[in-house]
Order: sequence, then C-alpha cells, then structure tokens
Amino acid sequence: MPESFNLSPPEDSWKAATAGGDAPGQVFSSRVTTGREQQPHRIGAWRGMPGRYERPNGMPWSETFVVYKGTGTITFQDETFALAPGSIVNLRKGVPYVLEIASVLEKMAVITEHP
Repeated sequence: MPESFNLSPPEDSWKAATAGGDAPGQVFSSRVTTGREQQPHRIGAWRGMPGRYERPNGMPWSETFVVYKGTGTITFQDETFALAPGSIVNLRKGVPYVLEIASVLEKMAVITEHP
C-alpha cells in the first residue's frame, strides 16, 4: 500500500453503530483500512444524523477527530464548542459530553484503544 492514499470511506462501507444514551438519531461508522491496524490506534470515519447524543460516561477509548462535513456543538461540563468543517476535537476516555448535531455531521478520527 502506498504511503499516501485516499482515506475517504466508500459510500457502501458505512455500517449502523450504537449512538449511546437515548440518542434519537442514527449514527454510522466505517473502519478505514491503512495496513497499520495492529498498532495501538486505528482510524475510523463516523456519520451522525441531526439530534442530541449524550455520553454521560464518555467513550471507552480516547479519540481525536476532525469534522469534515456538517455542523453542531459539543459540550464538556460547562464549555460548549461549535463544530464545523475543520474543527478538531480531542475526546479523552471516560470524559462525559453531549453532542448536538444540527446538520449531518461526518468526522475522521484517530482512536486509541486502552486496555
């Protein structure tokens, strides 16, 4: 596999995923194959439909993502940040947050698995 390649997931690779909490919308994910999946991190793409997604216990992994489509906000404790193409967010394992999606949001993430 070449060192530089297109990481955009093909449209037919999006699979329904669990949104967590009582999320009313639907979310989808797509694993991105890079040939480096055995390392302690992986790359994934995520798509969320408009709605409110509460994660009172945070995520079971740490994740840094870049929004490349859509808009919304993410709230950690008392701080709210706008999300739009180009936004970069660092989610630490177990940190509660609320994601509110205004228009279909897509992100590319580096996910770090923790034992």
